[in-house]
Amino acid sequence: MSEHAGKNPVEEIRRDEIGEALFPVISRGDESFWIQTVDIGTADFPYIEPLLRESFAEWQEQSGVSSAGAEWFLFSHDGEAVAGDSELILGLNEEAGHAGWMALARREAVLVPAEGHEGGYMRTRATLAVPVFTRSGGDVFAVLGCSVPAGEAGGMLKLVEMGGAHFRTCFYQKLEYSFIYDTLYTRQAGSSALNGDSALFRMVRRLYDKFDVEGVLEELLRIVLVLHPSARCQLLMTQDYQSSNPQLKVFLLDQRKEDVCTTAFMRGSVEVAGIPSPEFPERIEAALPLAGHQGVYGVFHFMLDLPPERFDTRLLGMIADTAGKAFENAKLYEQSNLLIRELLLINELTKRLNQNLQLSDVFSFAIQELVGIFRAEFCCIVKDNPAEHRFDVMACSLQELEGTSFSRDYGYSGIVLRTQEPIIVSDYLESPVPSRFMELGEARSMIAAPLISNGKTMGAVLLAQREHHYFSYENFKLLQMLSTHLGLAIGNATLHAELQRMANRDALTGLHVRRYLDERIHGHQLEGSKGSLLVIDIDRFKQVNDTYGHQIGDSILQQVSGIVSGSIRTTDVSARWGGEELAVYFPETTLDEALLVAERIRSLVEEETRPSVTVSCGVAEWSKDDSTISVESLFYRADMALYQAKHSGRNRIRTAVAD
Repeated sequence: MSEHAGKNPVEEIRRDEIGEALFPVISRGDESFWIQTVDIGTADFPYIEPLLRESFAEWQEQSGVSSAGAEWFLFSHDGEAVAGDSELILGLNEEAGHAGWMALARREAVLVPAEGHEGGYMRTRATLAVPVFTRSGGDVFAVLGCSVPAGEAGGMLKLVEMGGAHFRTCFYQKLEYSFIYDTLYTRQAGSSALNGDSALFRMVRRLYDKFDVEGVLEELLRIVLVLHPSARCQLLMTQDYQSSNPQLKVFLLDQRKEDVCTTAFMRGSVEVAGIPSPEFPERIEAALPLAGHQGVYGVFHFMLDLPPERFDTRLLGMIADTAGKAFENAKLYEQSNLLIRELLLINELTKRLNQNLQLSDVFSFAIQELVGIFRAEFCCIVKDNPAEHRFDVMACSLQELEGTSFSRDYGYSGIVLRTQEPIIVSDYLESPVPSRFMELGEARSMIAAPLISNGKTMGAVLLAQREHHYFSYENFKLLQMLSTHLGLAIGNATLHAELQRMANRDALTGLHVRRYLDERIHGHQLEGSKGSLLVIDIDRFKQVNDTYGHQIGDSILQQVSGIVSGSIRTTDVSARWGGEELAVYFPETTLDEALLVAERIRSLVEEETRPSVTVSCGVAEWSKDDSTISVESLFYRADMALYQAKHSGRNRIRTAVAD
């Protein structure tokens, strides 16, 4: 006999678990799905404090949010503290109380920032709170919130909202436990296969104790096999759910078929049909819908050799209903954890991306992190170049592609740049779109997303894997979120590079400024073995200005600067040294090699400038064998050589040697 025999189980639950006013709001209707209608009303609010505390403790254990550095608290419907992380919160400090009352009054999530003074002291922590609503009435029966350091408040509001949704799930799970208990112990008839209602209650509770989808499905399979050991079972899901349990056969539900499985799914009810045969005259087929609050997730289908009258439809319907709720809770729990991990990942990635404004470093870090996050084999980042109708590969884990360019209409990158939409490819072998990226990597799966900054698509990021159907829809959504932050980081780094370029360039000539030239020479002298410096001066430039005016003088400067830029290598550094004087540094170049370039510049200036001018040049070199190596000594010797060229007739070149 049950240990509860002789007691009134309803009164016991009211007294020990919930409170006496709880049950009048319950409507049982269809007994197979009575648990869907369980709720509380405003009359129950004064009696649910014990259940709130239990739910808060359960929520903390499941979510693990305490490790995030926040202090969490829970208020009742009347703004009284029920539970919390510390004495500070339980002591109802002004920030927590203020946030709780605001959430109750506004019926929405609130954030009380840390800035400002209250009560004569500076607030150093921000407070966030979110109301928790009942299922049917939409009444606020609790407020969940947290207190965080001021600097961490920016990304916490979404986390608190998700925490409120998770707490609500924990609360109603506790509430449903109590009603399962009530139902089992107020009914005398039970299943002998489970050795009474207490065994059924323990099995149902085990379903709710599972917080992973796989565990719920395996537990449901065990319960059905306890009831009917000879049953042949399979699970039909409405989504492509892969199970690791070899005993669990998983199929996609085909709603076009007219059978007990489709009927059970569409109606949300247990369906039983007889399928007798000469060999098994009493064989039946049954389908149990896995239904949650948000919909039907699948059908548990099995066949067994049993007379229909011995099949307990009510009992199995309650098990299936409970399994559906447990499955939904597990899915929500997994999704909550996934969202929390994604938020933390986005926060950390964004912070690390913005710590470095060097564009090449941003690309390298992004490639490394994205490959790790998605466990992809290949990653590629391209930058749009609409002016030349092409895109350039800025960084790629395939070295053959890095630095290459393609037509703006080519491949998946072209599609992303043209449509500004992400794409997913399950199997490249079935795709008509050509892709050098996929072919070089021999990849079959791919996801790609646009890189957007200030509303403008500036490029695309692609991830690939050799295995087909590798990337999930969750991967697809996560890449879209990460690509937004990556686009902003690349945009910031690009802007920073442009500002640096402008700061290092002379506005009139387009050459570098002298400070930049000094830094480059100094850096090369620390690491290189030799180099040469050419200093150029436009002859009688003052006379040009006096004769033709300063506008023509500026034009002459630009013409000479253009000749200099067109006569040197990309590794050489040209600069406006000051006034009408220009300079070029040739790293790892001897004096004789520099003289050849100087002569080419001198002759081109004399031939091509209009009005025609000439230049005088001084050239000096340094090497590791010099007794003195410095930027100043190199410039001094080149300047002395220029002085000799000017005073020996102009339009000529003179050299200086190292000490």
